[in-house]
Amino acid sequence: MPKRINDTKLRKQQILKSARKVFLEKGFQGATIDDIAKEEGVVRGTILYHYKNKEHLMEAVLEDDKEALAPLLTSLVTQHEIPVIKRIDKMFALCEEYIVNEREETGQYKENAAETRFLLDQMRLKNFYRQAEELAALLEEGAKTGELVAENPMIQAASAMFAVFGITGTDISPKELKTELQIIKEQLLSSCGNDR
Repeated sequence: MPKRINDTKLRKQQILKSARKVFLEKGFQGATIDDIAKEEGVVRGTILYHYKNKEHLMEAVLEDDKEALAPLLTSLVTQHEIPVIKRIDKMFALCEEYIVNEREETGQYKENAAETRFLLDQMRLKNFYRQAEELAALLEEGAKTGELVAENPMIQAASAMFAVFGITGTDISPKELKTELQIIKEQLLSSCGNDR
């Protein structure tokens, strides 16, 4: 018998965790509310009480995944005492950590590789939009302080972050990932007048 959880926020988080697992295992089309309820150890009505239907549940999973990096990025951007370039270095290190952790977590879902990749791309995409905005804020700050020359920070940030997004779906080793992220970061900084 599953342990009763009276804390609504905690229950919703647990449901999202179970839903993410089931969506990755079975894909969105293959997953059912009953599968998610079984994974969570609750009845179907508990899932539907918190989430109107499978589509709303998937939207909540995507939104929850986006929030994973948000506090770290916001904290990083607002640490004005740290030079902008150091914060950009940290942002790329966070990207690397996020990608490596995600691969470890989802590596077991090779059976439905194409659908799993599609779901992961949906989850990642919201994160990368957020990261592009945060990186653009850093580039703007760097331009104001004279550390960088950023003629169009949002375009430069989006180009870099979506290059990162592009390599997340490839099958590369952690060492190759680190190398590719370093190249993307160097190209970004070079485009901002900082060849280091």
